[in-house]
Amino acid sequence: ASVCVFAPSLLLAVLVSFTCGPALAQSGPYPKEFQFRERTSSGGETLKHVVYVPLKLEPGHKYPLAVYLHGSCDECVTHERILKESGLQWWHEYDRDVQQEPTFLFAPAGGTGGWSGPARRQAVFEIIDGLLEEFPIDRQRIYLMGFSMGAAGIWNYLQQRPGFFAAANPQAAAGGALDPEVVKNTPIWATIGIEDRATSLEQLTANVSRIRAANGDPRGAATWVTGVNPRFTIFPSTDHGGVQGKTQQIPGLRDWFYAQSNNGDIPPNVRFVRPLPLDQEYTSPVAALGKAADLEGKIDQVEFCIGDKVLFVSRKEPFEYTFEDLGPGIHTIAARAVDAGGKSRTAEVTIRVGSSRKQ
Repeated sequence: ASVCVFAPSLLLAVLVSFTCGPALAQSGPYPKEFQFRERTSSGGETLKHVVYVPLKLEPGHKYPLAVYLHGSCDECVTHERILKESGLQWWHEYDRDVQQEPTFLFAPAGGTGGWSGPARRQAVFEIIDGLLEEFPIDRQRIYLMGFSMGAAGIWNYLQQRPGFFAAANPQAAAGGALDPEVVKNTPIWATIGIEDRATSLEQLTANVSRIRAANGDPRGAATWVTGVNPRFTIFPSTDHGGVQGKTQQIPGLRDWFYAQSNNGDIPPNVRFVRPLPLDQEYTSPVAALGKAADLEGKIDQVEFCIGDKVLFVSRKEPFEYTFEDLGPGIHTIAARAVDAGGKSRTAEVTIRVGSSRKQ
């Protein structure tokens, strides 16, 4: 394999054509942290790609790596075009060029060639492996984000390297005939628009249901925060192309990514058995029952909350609590399961409380 790094100077470009060495920061109408690179894999596949190297890295610290895979795009074969991808820019707040925490970024330029073919996949994986050797990247915090063709690549990569990626956000692609047992433990947040292709919506809904069933939840592809992997969002009044922008506007998506780490402790799954967000009114007090499970077998506690306020901590099954004094109106209640290693997931349910009907 060989890797080349391109700088804007003509002289340097000539030199680089003969020698492929350490990366040099770029200058131009894009964040200075970006480097233009090109690498030929051991299988002969050459990929242009961009790498964002955060400034002011602290010695001895490790930092996350976010991988962005673009959708099918005839123009997406140059470094400059990849920098226009909003899914990549989202990681550094677009023109603001700030990050929630210092994060290395990697985005290859694949045109319309797909990401799942053996040669292309090998090329991407070899670039990732090279970055892990070159930079102080936290191997437990490698994140995937991709749209359409890129999302199809994500589903493929999760199955080709199970346990390697810490979290994934596939947008507007179903993943084909995936194996739910292989991907069920990687935190996933899948997104799609209600006006996307009917087959894509149907297939993604089915795959989310299958993965959740593998995680012990038989209720299918509900879109509220069930607390069971994967999370799933269907955007109203949104077609295929609109999913990228809507996904980038999800409150807390960055927080969700940065909270994920594949350190060997798989987060627990938690869900409400009752109440459920049905089209009915509940009468206060509202009795809640949660179900929580952990792959390692140990749930330390389940916290019942409203907002950030913990109202009750249940340390053994059945995990239940009665929410008192819920006045008439709409309320969102939560159950947060914490395992023995400190990892957690939260289930939320929004209910309507009235005085005219019984639970």
